[in-house]
Amino acid sequence: MNFSLLSTVVSGAASSSSSGSTASTTTLGGLNPVVLIILYCVVIFGVMYVFSVRPQKKKTAAIEEMRKSIAVDDSVLLANGMYGKIVDITAECYIIEFGTNRGVRIPVLKQEVYAKKEPNLTNKVEEVEVPEKKSLLGAFGKKKEEKDDTLK
Repeated sequence: MNFSLLSTVVSGAASSSSSGSTASTTTLGGLNPVVLIILYCVVIFGVMYVFSVRPQKKKTAAIEEMRKSIAVDDSVLLANGMYGKIVDITAECYIIEFGTNRGVRIPVLKQEVYAKKEPNLTNKVEEVEVPEKKSLLGAFGKKKEEKDDTLK
């Protein structure tokens, strides 16, 4: 049998596949696809850090700073929604009075204190100030509004 034809076909296919693989590994200006995948992962993790991890760390740091500033006779809001007044501070918890009966004192872990806040005991709803939104143009939009007000 004549195997020379078969060997030339197999060797030709192997040589064309090896030259094709070198051509496919050098894409986008000579960058290896593995490098592109690693670069893509680094960019994704960087974006996740900027938009999720960093703001959460800032919020946690602000809450910790608030907890350090709590003193005796401060009114606090707990994570479960209960208001109380700090009576005593220990190493790992606050002793808090709940309700109008001043005899109810419960130790609460410092991590459960969410905010320094007085309870609203009136039937009036507190109006929260909404900050003015800035336009995309910044000061240019305000100048235009001021000009319109002066013309009237």
